[in-house]
Amino acid sequence: MHQITMKCPVCSAASLHRTTLESCLNASSCSDCNGKWITATDYWAWLNHHGETLPEQEADECSIKADDIQKAKLCPNCRRIMIRQKVGHNLDFSLDQCGSCNGIWFDANKWEALKQRNLHGEVHLISSGPWQSENRKDNTRQSLKTIYADMFDDDYEKIKQIKAWIDHHPNQDKILNYLSNPNPYVIGSTNVGYC
Repeated sequence: MHQITMKCPVCSAASLHRTTLESCLNASSCSDCNGKWITATDYWAWLNHHGETLPEQEADECSIKADDIQKAKLCPNCRRIMIRQKVGHNLDFSLDQCGSCNGIWFDANKWEALKQRNLHGEVHLISSGPWQSENRKDNTRQSLKTIYADMFDDDYEKIKQIKAWIDHHPNQDKILNYLSNPNPYVIGSTNVGYC
């Protein structure tokens, strides 16, 4: 039976060759860009032998730098356009997954970066609704942090400390009432009923 040669979704003309990415994990690799293709079948077979998933490791300054090629990619297997899914978890790259055969393309060093953080055993979750929902929440948090940092400039760190103190104070409501009143020392000014 004639086997179809798969082409690299990044280099187009380069052919993928079979390799072993991990013990019991077969993949196809591109010699030109060092990208890797893992079929859903190969990934699930490896995951079943992989054992318990270790806790996620925190990001550090020595994290592996992964390529993140932004162009649209065709699935090496189906030739359909793959869907980019943001990884999140303080990793600033996406994975490309085929919506038809569910195989995943890893640009150079993406697998290694995920493995360093113990996320390589959770690749199957990245395209899930809950994972992507958490990514959107993280993006919103980061955007708001940037807005507040720009708005408050040098005072931002002090404001965060004050907020943390108020948030944990037993008289939080009274403190907020006092702070929100433009003139708390004048009778008849608005100094009650803070919600």
